[in-house]
Amino acid sequence: MSLLSEESSGVKILAARHVSTDKTLPELSDAMNITLRCHNFSLQPHFTSYFEALQPYVWVLWSSGIVAVLTLWILYAVTMRAALKNWRDARTNISTILSVYPLVASAAFIAIVVPRATLLAEAIAQEIVMVAMYQFYCLIIAECGGTSQFIRRAGESRLETRVMPCCCWPCCILPRPQINKRNLICLRYLVLQIPVVQAVLYVIILVLWAEDMMLYRRGLIFLQSFVGISILSGIWGVIMCVRAAESIGIRFRPRFLALQLVLIIVKLQYSFAKILSDMVTLPCITTLNPNVIVNVTQNTLTIFEMILLSIWAYRLYAVSPDKVDYKVQKIVVAVLEEGTGVLDMRSSKDGTDNKSFNVDIKC
Repeated sequence: MSLLSEESSGVKILAARHVSTDKTLPELSDAMNITLRCHNFSLQPHFTSYFEALQPYVWVLWSSGIVAVLTLWILYAVTMRAALKNWRDARTNISTILSVYPLVASAAFIAIVVPRATLLAEAIAQEIVMVAMYQFYCLIIAECGGTSQFIRRAGESRLETRVMPCCCWPCCILPRPQINKRNLICLRYLVLQIPVVQAVLYVIILVLWAEDMMLYRRGLIFLQSFVGISILSGIWGVIMCVRAAESIGIRFRPRFLALQLVLIIVKLQYSFAKILSDMVTLPCITTLNPNVIVNVTQNTLTIFEMILLSIWAYRLYAVSPDKVDYKVQKIVVAVLEEGTGVLDMRSSKDGTDNKSFNVDIKC
């Protein structure tokens, strides 16, 4: 019910009985505000509250991140300058692969500055790694001389299908097809599906996140299974191609490991950071929920991990291709010495180009 108070010559005012007209509405206490912000896991804080909560450490955090990201871009320019002297024909592949480190670090820095962009930064970083993985496959084919040259040098070699992640039972029954044009095209499509499928899946994840947080949390578990299948199948194709290149004497394993570590950081480390705050009871720090603090720590760690991997990439790509360790196959030639009946065992090194050598055989 309402109390109607009026004056004979004034304006009629309708007011609730329990509301006092000479007092303002009480504000929520600071303790309640802290509790709501600390335990609200469904939403990231907006920029203003996030900036105020991190004071006075925010400028130290941001300035360190800017210096680290600029350092990575300088390392990228230096590595590209050294790599183009040796891999000028594959400059598109090399530039894409080496750009992974500064781009992933830049995405992590954006997530540090704007917490609500964390999911978008994760999607961008993962898509960058997927594109680089396909470019790495193209680099293998290019460094082996192209598809036709690769097949000619492989000879009767076969694709090793029993590799990670299909290296245990029941994958032991997988056939080992011969290295030919058809199988290399199938490998290309197997690797190409990674950036395409990941882009589609992350668009769906971002739409769910923007529409409803609870729907996003329920659908994420279902979609992550498709994400994992796509990544594992693509990695399987790249490893098979690396093994095939090693069969003709070209060693790609260190360079593949430098790229694979970025994928592990972007996928596994990010996933672990998501579930850490739910698995472990963490205290509230600076009125921010533990999920925000874990994401800031994880993205800061990612930036400095990219610096270490970028330095390693410089050491891998700055060297000349003829200094790469090749498998050296020893061929033993038996020569029958005249009149002695003694076999003279001569060993010769067969290089990666299958160079012929002359041996004088005495009759």
